[in-house]
Parts: sequence; C-alpha cells; structure tokens
Amino acid sequence: MITVNVAPRMRKLRELMGWKQAAVAASMNITQQAFSFLEQGNGSPRIDTLMRFCEVMNVQLHYLLSTDVPITEETLRKYGTRPYSEFISEHQKLEQGAQFLDQLLASHPERLAVIRDLSPAA
Repeated sequence: MITVNVAPRMRKLRELMGWKQAAVAASMNITQQAFSFLEQGNGSPRIDTLMRFCEVMNVQLHYLLSTDVPITEETLRKYGTRPYSEFISEHQKLEQGAQFLDQLLASHPERLAVIRDLSPAA
C-alpha cells in the first residue's frame, strides 16, 4: 500500500490561502479539533474528507496529492484548479524543459558562465 502524507500540504495550502483552521473545519462540517488532527498527520484521512477539503479550498484533489509539485502561490495559480489531464501535461512539459536545460548546460559549460554573468548579484 502506498501512503502519502498530505497533512503538511493541507496546512501549507490553508495558510497560503489565508484560512484559519476553524473556518476550514466549519466549511467542511467537522470540528476544529478534527481538522487539527488531520493537519497534524494523525491517522489517514478518507478520500471523501480530502475531497471536501479540496472543495473548500477550491483546488483539485490531484494538486493536493501531487507531492512533487510544491504548494506555492505560483503552483496554486497555475495548477490548483486545472483538470488532471492539463495538470499532468503542463507538469511534463516543465520537466522536459528542465531536463533539456540541464543537458544543454552540462554539454556547454561556457553557456553556464554566461548565464551566471547575466544574473543579478546576490
């Protein structure tokens, strides 16, 4: 059996969207204590509970469960409400682009130096 710890992702998403635990819990028709229990990673939430959370947060379930996609304002905007097929397609394009860039830079180290020179100083 494969398990995914969605608790940290639930918390990050809730905080990113500016919700308090009590407000999410009330919208999900559960107690604040029950929601806190979920967010702390105690137990394994049922799929219907995760779906209710996603309804309240107005995101797709696959976004919540995709642990290789960090929960940030950018990814929320890009992927949070996209259907699964678009989500996977876009993510695959990004992965392919990153692999291409890695290969390009590895085969031409002088280009990496040029990019570093163009980058603003830290």
